[in-house]
Amino acid sequence: MTFEPTSLPEVSLLPTSEGGRKGPTPPDMFGCPVSVAGELFDMRMDLTAVGALRPGRSAEVPIRFLRPDLVMPLLHLGDAFTLWEGKTIGTGKVLKIHEELKGQQVNQGDGE
Repeated sequence: MTFEPTSLPEVSLLPTSEGGRKGPTPPDMFGCPVSVAGELFDMRMDLTAVGALRPGRSAEVPIRFLRPDLVMPLLHLGDAFTLWEGKTIGTGKVLKIHEELKGQQVNQGDGE
């Protein structure tokens, strides 16, 4: 199954000392709810190009919402969101949305 991103945000995990995760994400795929416009939506991050994301680090990573029909009408370029794992563990900012990603190979950094 091909990973079809719905948006490309810059995602930043909070440092552990500021309430973030105690360890890195898995190296290939990570999912958690995100808060967009005051509502929570489940998503998956494709980390295969950047590897595990450590607390205190940022990376541009493609994400796919499990219910894009519900979240995409609320999501706009530049929008900020929070990542939730029983508490806020990070933030994100939308850099591209699904229309801009169709047919593109997503270019990602090194995650460091």
